[in-house]
Amino acid sequence: MYGQYDKFVTLEFEYNSDEYEKFGFRLMGTFLFDLDDRVELEKILQKDEIQRTDRKIKFSPSELEELTNDQKTDLDRDGILVSSIHTVSTLDLPKQNRFRELGKKEIQNVMHIKAPEFSGWEELNRVRFGFLNSRYSKGQNLSPQELVQYWAFRKHFNINIDKDDFKEVFENGDEALKEKIRLEELRAKYQELTIVEEEIEEFAKLVVKEIIYKNEIIEKEIAHSTERINEISDTYGSALENLKKICRGFDEKVIAFGEKTVFLEFERFVHIYARHVAETQIGEKFVNDKSVFQYKFDDIIRVIKMVVESVNDEIQEHFKQTPNRSFRRMGRRSIYVDGHYYRIEIEPNGKLKDFHPYNDDENTAADLEQN
Repeated sequence: MYGQYDKFVTLEFEYNSDEYEKFGFRLMGTFLFDLDDRVELEKILQKDEIQRTDRKIKFSPSELEELTNDQKTDLDRDGILVSSIHTVSTLDLPKQNRFRELGKKEIQNVMHIKAPEFSGWEELNRVRFGFLNSRYSKGQNLSPQELVQYWAFRKHFNINIDKDDFKEVFENGDEALKEKIRLEELRAKYQELTIVEEEIEEFAKLVVKEIIYKNEIIEKEIAHSTERINEISDTYGSALENLKKICRGFDEKVIAFGEKTVFLEFERFVHIYARHVAETQIGEKFVNDKSVFQYKFDDIIRVIKMVVESVNDEIQEHFKQTPNRSFRRMGRRSIYVDGHYYRIEIEPNGKLKDFHPYNDDENTAADLEQN
């Protein structure tokens, strides 16, 4: 009655029950279903007669609850015996089974916060550098593109260019890295209208080179997505144009912050949009594929951030304990957010390698077998 709607509930336990002894008289939170449990629950709900059972059910406690890590782990892995619950209470709000909903979804409870205003590009770029410099100075991990921007701003604003770390990059650094830094430095000058005539041609060449690189990645993904490459323009014309338009404007994005920064690079972004977004899905290989997002394509990045941030503490702890192992949540341990379960894999350097929803397809069954 409550679990299928993801309702926030307050539980009161039977006096002297095991749960009463473990967690006290009252506990707030939501019932927790892994992917296998949710599929089983939906099958039960379709029956004409639902029998009462006494089993343990997992529970996600509210952040307001002051529980030990062992108690949280117990609730997540073992759960609560149903017969130990004396009463369940919740607010009388509209009920939605988001897991069962079909078609496009809107992200719920979105808050729009007005960004601060800046006097111009120079002020904005100095704020951006300040943010990067603060994290760099604390020894926090920057994504590859953030690191490029950090060095570019530092050179552009002539800050600590006599320091050893700066000299190491610009005197002994990789040429490809220095070219990327130069592009961002010239981009900042172009934005601030301080670029000189001699630099405009150099800037244009670097921009064109970046565009060519992005186009090559897009074309490679398109070729990988279809076996009939010569027919793709006729069959997937609108999706193809959507894919190219969206992807060309994308630059690496940070998905979650922490000691380990999680980021989505251009190549993986293109893969996600070509493979798992309905409006940009390309190729006969994916006809009737059920790992597509049920959200509008311009909401996908926000969804990715929501999912990753929901387990960011776990991600940070994982890389603190096992820095050389990828973080994975799949199958029964997939991440549940807003009616969907998501498979996720993050490489040791923080790169988001794999991300897609499970929608009762063959991949779901395969991943459940591995867990």
